[in-house]
Amino acid sequence: MTAFELDVLLWPACVIFLLSLVVSLKVTKMPAMSIFVAFIKSGAFLIYFGLLFDGTFTFLDDWSYLKGGKTLLDESVSLFNMVDNWGLIQRIGGGNHVLYYLYNTYAFKIFGVGYFAPVASNIILTIFIAYFGSRLAIKEFGFSIRQGKWFYLFLLFQPDIFAWSNVMNGKDVLVLLLHCFLLQVVAWIFRRQLFLAILVGVPAIMALFFLRFYIPVLFAMAFILAVVFRKDKNVVSYIFYLMIGAMFCGMMFLWVGQAGFQYVFNRISEQFVNPFYGFVRMLLTPIPFHTEPAYAFLNIPALFHWLLIPFAILGLNNLIKQQGLFIRFFLIYIFVFIGLYSVYGELQGPRHRVQLEYAFAILKFIGFITFVKNIRFSLRNRRYDDLCQSFLLGVIR
Repeated sequence: MTAFELDVLLWPACVIFLLSLVVSLKVTKMPAMSIFVAFIKSGAFLIYFGLLFDGTFTFLDDWSYLKGGKTLLDESVSLFNMVDNWGLIQRIGGGNHVLYYLYNTYAFKIFGVGYFAPVASNIILTIFIAYFGSRLAIKEFGFSIRQGKWFYLFLLFQPDIFAWSNVMNGKDVLVLLLHCFLLQVVAWIFRRQLFLAILVGVPAIMALFFLRFYIPVLFAMAFILAVVFRKDKNVVSYIFYLMIGAMFCGMMFLWVGQAGFQYVFNRISEQFVNPFYGFVRMLLTPIPFHTEPAYAFLNIPALFHWLLIPFAILGLNNLIKQQGLFIRFFLIYIFVFIGLYSVYGELQGPRHRVQLEYAFAILKFIGFITFVKNIRFSLRNRRYDDLCQSFLLGVIR
């Protein structure tokens, strides 16, 4: 397997460049920085698929998505006629988790047929993850405009997100974007912006049913727990949020059904692991520079992940001290997902952790900001103490 010709890569590279430039300019208001970002995002794509790609960092699932997407393309299947072709789609996907096959189909329609096409689409998704994720951070986590700009850049080049989106054809980047959408939907519900919540939430939930159906269920659990343990005891608000949570759970149950929940329970029982071991494995997999050859592209991201874990802990401690219904929901959301990961062995690989990278990025960034502020505070106090000491020595003399 060899790299691709430059002429087939230029179109997706140009789209990546232009979108990176436009969105970065809108967020940062810094032309030089935006051009730099655009060159890095598009250049990494060109260098990898034009010079380095040899099929090493690919997996069976990737080629299954590619083959299925090509079949749907040949059969002219799209979102508009998928109901008529549902039997074919299910046969290709081997069940209901079929949306990413259609995602590959549309990537082929836009960028051409090849492994590079869905990867280019995933790179584009990271731009929107960074855009919407930074806006959410400003509105709900108290980031300043300046901090929001830097967090946008941090998300764009967050090592794990950057590696997974630039190298392999996987659905995890799409799932991560839908996580960001659902987090925004919950924020809108708490702000009583129900029209926006329904407008974005319904398509996102429907998409996740055909990607990873357990995600809306866990979001519903986290939402209800956040409402139950809220400190504001306003009865009207309490009943309002509880009714939304109950409707959400009812919709989940009707869609998945008793048989579906029984299937999930049996799968978890079969792959149940010690939660303490599972938590450590989920958090620290893979060990830097101890990966299998197919996962070697994660060595550097894993190193950065390990180095930033103390900042994530510091950020978690900072958030726990804060007030606010959305902050409480966000913390419960993290604990609910990590709780499932810790007891279910199949979800403890590095691929499934990608969908939580926005949450980890928030914790790491807040932790880093807190660390820098503490250092500055200590330096100021030290200068003040030195000045006082010098003044007293001068008086004594």
